[in-house]
Amino acid sequence: MITIKDLTKIYNPGKPNEFEALHGISLEIKDGELAAITGRSGAGKSTLLHILACIDDYQSGEYRLDATLVKNLSDRQYAHIRNEKIGMVMQDFALVEDMTALENVMIPLDFAKVKGAAKKEKALAALKAVGIEELAKKPCSKLSGGQKQRVAIARAIVNEPAMILADEPTGALDSKTSAEIMELFKKLNAQGRTVVIVTHDKEAAGRCGRIIEISDGRVVI
Repeated sequence: MITIKDLTKIYNPGKPNEFEALHGISLEIKDGELAAITGRSGAGKSTLLHILACIDDYQSGEYRLDATLVKNLSDRQYAHIRNEKIGMVMQDFALVEDMTALENVMIPLDFAKVKGAAKKEKALAALKAVGIEELAKKPCSKLSGGQKQRVAIARAIVNEPAMILADEPTGALDSKTSAEIMELFKKLNAQGRTVVIVTHDKEAAGRCGRIIEISDGRVVI
């Protein structure tokens, strides 16, 4: 379970360009939820997602992931949480274009210290789970936007995380492909994973079980 309590995020604290992006946010996301975080550009939704993903830190308040207080941990502890508990899907796919789909999906397994044949087997299983196992040997530079997003999702689930975080996963896709990607997230959620999606796409948000709206760094009640 995700528990956020009175969380504040300030960029450039103590400097002339100090900016408070999150103002004492509190919320809970239960295990197994499919939730959308929505809001206008600059509302703070991506900032919140980066904190949830252990990519960014915060000034005050609490972020608890299950029983762990995610604050002032070592780099190794943050890396362990990211690799073991969280699968991250980035807006721009963040793939290595000259590598194959299979090679991209295997990248997180290097950090998990999975060896040899087991690494390839797990990566192929992840590609099969998102419906593109036949593209395993194709360079990502030759894939369509929808196919790239499926590779990115396969990479996010290859370590079998309990939670998937996605930043604008339909932002670069046409409406038909967006609907297909959202159906894929719903399928992964039905398998027991918690899925949190940051989006400004009302149709994508409407496909989620719950919508959390952020405005000017605050949760809209």
